[in-house]
Amino acid sequence: MDDSRRKPDSDGPVGSTEGTPAAVDIPDSRFAEIPPDAEKVLPPADSVAGKASRAFLRRVPIWPVIEFLSHKKVPRHKHSFWYTLGSMGLFFLIVQIVTGVLLMIYYSPSQPWSSVQRIVMEIPFGGLIRSIHHWSANLMLLALFVHLFSTFFMKAYRPPRELTWLTGLALLGTTMFLGFSGYLLPWDDLSFFATRVGISEIEKTPLLGTWVAGLVRGGPDVTVDTIGRFYPLHVVVLPLLLLGILGIHLFFVQVQGVSEPDSFRALTPEKKRYHRFFSEYLVNEIPIWMALTALLVALSALFPRVLAPEADPGAAAPEGIKPEWYFMVPFQMLKLFPGSLEFLGMALTGLIPLLFLVVPFVDRTVPADRRGRVVARLGVGFLAFLAGMTAWGILS
Repeated sequence: MDDSRRKPDSDGPVGSTEGTPAAVDIPDSRFAEIPPDAEKVLPPADSVAGKASRAFLRRVPIWPVIEFLSHKKVPRHKHSFWYTLGSMGLFFLIVQIVTGVLLMIYYSPSQPWSSVQRIVMEIPFGGLIRSIHHWSANLMLLALFVHLFSTFFMKAYRPPRELTWLTGLALLGTTMFLGFSGYLLPWDDLSFFATRVGISEIEKTPLLGTWVAGLVRGGPDVTVDTIGRFYPLHVVVLPLLLLGILGIHLFFVQVQGVSEPDSFRALTPEKKRYHRFFSEYLVNEIPIWMALTALLVALSALFPRVLAPEADPGAAAPEGIKPEWYFMVPFQMLKLFPGSLEFLGMALTGLIPLLFLVVPFVDRTVPADRRGRVVARLGVGFLAFLAGMTAWGILS
C-alpha cells in the first residue's frame, strides 16, 4: 500500500465527530507530488501499473527528466543515416563488454597463450566468442571513424557543440588505446612483435617517451610481465575511462540536441520533419542492430581470429609485422621519414589530433561561410590522405 498520502488526525474525543475535519487526503512532505502532466499519461490510479508507477514517482521524482527526454527529436533529411553511426559504436561497445567478461572467466595473465588456446580449443563456443570480440572491436573503431567524419562534414562541431566534439575525439582516442592494450594479451608472435614495435615508437617521443615506454613495458623490453601492466589497463582502467567520457558525451548530446545541417536549417518550419527519438527513431534502429549482430556472427564464423604460435622474445621478428589498421597511418608516416628524418614524421603524425582539436574554434559560422567551405575541402583531402595511407600499409 502506498503511504505517500495520509489522512489528518482527529482532534475530538473518541466516538465524537465534533472537531473532526473533512476526510480528505493531504500530501505527506516525505514524498514528492506527481505533476499534473504525469497524471495525464500514467495508467489508471486503481490499476496495478498505475499504483506502482505513482509509488515510484513519489519516491524518485524523475518526471522532469522523463518529460525532457520524451521531447527529444531527430531531424529527418537525406543525410539522416549518418546519425546511426553513433548508436552503432554503442552497440559494438556493448558486445565488447559482454564478450570481454566471458573471455575474462577463462583468461589467465600468468599463462596468457595457453589460456587463450584453451578458450579456442576446449571451451564450448570459446573460439566464436573470441572472434566476435575481435571483430566487434574493429567494427567499433570503424564506426567511430566514420562517425567522426560524418560529424565533421555536417559541421556538428560548431558552437555550442564544441565540448561534444572534444569528448567525441577523446572517445575515439581512448578506444584506440583500448584496442592497443588488448592486442598483446594472447601472447602470440604477431601480437608480441607488433606491440614491441609500437612501444619502441612511443619511446622515441621527446621528453616523456622513454618514461612512458618503461612504465608500460614494466622493464627494458616487452615480457610476460608486461601483460601485468596491459591487462588491468584493458579490463579496468581504460573501460572505466571510456564509460566516463561516454556518459559526458551523451549528456551533451541530450542537453544540446541533435545537430541540424545547414541545408535542413535553411528550410521553413513547415517543411522540417523530425523523428521522435524514443518512439520512432529507436524503433528504426532495431533492424540495424539485428543486421549488425548477423554481420558479427558471419564474420566470426567465416574469418575466425587465429591464434598464432606462442611468442618467443628471443626469436627474430616474422616478416611483414604490421600494427592494426587503425594505427597504420603513423606506421606508414615513419616509413616516409626514415633515419634522421624520423622525428619529422612523428611531429607530422602528432599534428593530426591537434588539427581535429582546433576545428571547432576555426570554423564557427552558421551557415557556413567561405572559411567553413575551405575547412570542408581540406577535410575531403585529409580523409583521402588517411584512407590512402591505410590502404598502402595494408597492401604493402
